[in-house]
Amino acid sequence: MRKLTSLLLGLAMAAPVLDAQAIERNWLRYPPVIATRSNGADIYAVGDAHSDYVRLSRVLKAAGLIDDKHNWTGGRSILVVTGDMIDKGPRALDVLNLLNELRGEAGSMGGRVIILAGNHEAEFLANPKAKKGAEFASQLRADKLDPEEVGRCEGPVGVFLCTLPFAAKVDDWFFSHAGNSGGRSFEKLAADIQAGVDKDGYRTKELIGEDSVLEARLDKDGPNGKPWLEERMPKEDEKALLETNAAALGVKHIVEGHKPAEVVFQDGVVRHAGEMFQRWGLFFLIDTGMSEGVNDSHGAVLHISKDTGTAICPDGTQTLLWSAAEKQDVGRAKPCR
Repeated sequence: MRKLTSLLLGLAMAAPVLDAQAIERNWLRYPPVIATRSNGADIYAVGDAHSDYVRLSRVLKAAGLIDDKHNWTGGRSILVVTGDMIDKGPRALDVLNLLNELRGEAGSMGGRVIILAGNHEAEFLANPKAKKGAEFASQLRADKLDPEEVGRCEGPVGVFLCTLPFAAKVDDWFFSHAGNSGGRSFEKLAADIQAGVDKDGYRTKELIGEDSVLEARLDKDGPNGKPWLEERMPKEDEKALLETNAAALGVKHIVEGHKPAEVVFQDGVVRHAGEMFQRWGLFFLIDTGMSEGVNDSHGAVLHISKDTGTAICPDGTQTLLWSAAEKQDVGRAKPCR
C-alpha cells in the first residue's frame, strides 16, 4: 500500500495557493460548476466515502480504477466524486490525499478525477468549530494542522477544500452532492453559487440549507426524511420535476450522493438503505452508506458506459440499474457486503 501521510506534500504540489479567503476565490480558475465531455470514455461516480479510506480503496480497485498500490489504472476514464469525504470515519486526510493523487495521475493519462464538495465540506468551511466537523477538526489537529486555518482556506488542505467545484456536467449526466438544481440552467446555477459565496462565504443558502445543491432537505426530516423532490411537488409531479430540472440543465440524468437511507417515493416505490438506486433513468442515488461510521454497505461505484448505468461492488459483483434500451422505471442493487 502506498504510504499516505499528511496532505502537506501532495496537495502543495497539486493546488496553487488562493489569493485570499474563499469569498475571494478566483472563479475563472476554480469555477463553481464544471462541464466536460467524456469523448467516449467510461464515466464512474462514487458518493460519500466519509473518511473510510479502506472501503473507498477497495471499491475503486473493483471498478478497475486503481491497482494494489492505489495508482490510477483507469486510463482515459472519468471519475466523479460527489462529496462528503470527511467526518464519520477515522481517515479523512488519507481519503483526501488519495483522491488528490488520483486526480493528478488520471490527468497525466488523459483521464480525469472530478472531486466535488459535499455539505460536510461546506459546513466545515463555514464554521470549523461546528459540532458536525468535530471529527475532521480532531484529525487535522492530530496531523498538526489548525482547523481554523484550514477553514480560512489557508495551507494545502484549506486550498484543496476551498477550490472544489459544487456540481459537474459530463455529457448528459449532472452530478452534485444533493441533486437539487432548483430548475435552473447550468449557467444560472453557477452564477447563483458564485454570487452567494462572494457575499456569505460557505454559509450561503446556495450551498447548505433546504433548497441548496449540497443539502436539499428540510431539517425537520433529518437524515431519514423525504428526498428534496418529494417536498417540492404534488404527488403526481415527482417525475415531471426531475424532467424539468434535467431539461434546464441540458442533461438527461441527475446523479446524487448525500442520501444513504431509505427513500419512499410518492408512488410507493422504496429505495432501501445502502442500495444504489435509480428511477426512470432520470434520478440516480449513489450514496450507499459505505463508511464504517454509517455501515449501510461496503460501498459501490456507478459505472456509466454505452447508455447503461451499472453498480459495481467491492467484490466485483455488477448489477445493471438502467439501460437506454430497456428504460427501466426502477433499478436497484442490493447493499454490497
